[in-house]
Amino acid sequence: MQQEITSGVRFNFEKQNKFKNVAISIDFVEPLANDNLAERTMVAEMMENYSNKYNSKLKVARKLAELYGARFGTNIFKVGDVVVLRIIITFINEHFLETKINLVNQICDFLQEIIFHPYLINGIYPDELFNLQRDNLVDYLNNLSDNKKYYAARQIKKMYFANDPQNAKLIFGDVDKLANITSKRVAEYYHEMITHNEVYISVQGSLDESQIATIQDHFKFSQRANLKVKLKTRPDQRSVVYKTELAQQKQSQLNLMYQFPVSLKSIDYYDALVMNSLLGGSASSLMFLNIREKESLAYYISSSFNTTLGYLMIQSGIDGNQAEKVQDMIKSQIKRLIDENYSEGLLDKIKTSLISNYLTNFDSERKLLNNLFINALVDNQTTKNDWIEGIQSVNKRSIALVAKKLELKSVFLLKGEDDE
Repeated sequence: MQQEITSGVRFNFEKQNKFKNVAISIDFVEPLANDNLAERTMVAEMMENYSNKYNSKLKVARKLAELYGARFGTNIFKVGDVVVLRIIITFINEHFLETKINLVNQICDFLQEIIFHPYLINGIYPDELFNLQRDNLVDYLNNLSDNKKYYAARQIKKMYFANDPQNAKLIFGDVDKLANITSKRVAEYYHEMITHNEVYISVQGSLDESQIATIQDHFKFSQRANLKVKLKTRPDQRSVVYKTELAQQKQSQLNLMYQFPVSLKSIDYYDALVMNSLLGGSASSLMFLNIREKESLAYYISSSFNTTLGYLMIQSGIDGNQAEKVQDMIKSQIKRLIDENYSEGLLDKIKTSLISNYLTNFDSERKLLNNLFINALVDNQTTKNDWIEGIQSVNKRSIALVAKKLELKSVFLLKGEDDE
């Protein structure tokens, strides 16, 4: 069931009888180009922990306990050229309770309070609470830089998206901006978001028509503009960029990013999924078996394919003195894909594993809810059978064709000084 309640506000419901729980998410969507990541992060932080009625973390926790242990949270993520702030709650279906209670209504009352009644005093978030949440988050982000694997991934994304800096940023925004943002600015942005962001209300569970009506009645958003989400597949830069930094560590990180103009709506999407898994996206991959296991040239090595921004990233932990050899080995594994130089047995194993992992999504109401939202956001009508048949149809020739689309754009080496 999909419907537009009013302009810019969409409601999606999927009846699902296999779970005892019901899941509801409310997603606020705006263009990434608006550059409100820091503000958005703090709105999410404050929404998760406070409202006018539940003005402490303890009160929020107590209320969730009263709602039979409902699980509630917020998060932020990117899809193509938009950024999403999600409010999500999962709770037991009231049919499984011994006491007769309208739990759906109580859950919606709670969400309504959280969304429409923020904890504001004289129009701003209380400075003491706001500053505490902000400073804790800034400390967390600053500490992340000590994780060299994370740091290397951040650096290569900055290189790759040099001409598209919004996609290079942390989902939390610039740390310096976040550290200096005020409760007044975030309160102002909250009202902007509630008024202008496109809204997706997604529901999954065994609910009847009256319960669906209850949910819809609780969330009366005004009309707003509809967005057209673009799945990016090409960066602006054309030549390969190389960068090396030194770090006080024994291990080195070698990361590569490839332009890979395939999205989840591309005709060769399934070929790309299998190709990535075969290259480095699984423990049976060519890079894992040949570079890590056979040649012992990497402590870890993997590849990942971003289906909304059109890139493939390879991450590895290596001896820095072997960086050139590792790069040559990576090239040779890609060449093997193009030359179809691997066994049919390995291909079948990869495809079987992908399908098995995909089917586990149907064991999680939250994963299914996310799929419901993403499909609505990008207007994707793919069914479970479509997906499985798509993977099964992939062959060596189609993998070779899609592998030829890989175009190296960025190489980053974080070289451990102990490797000198």
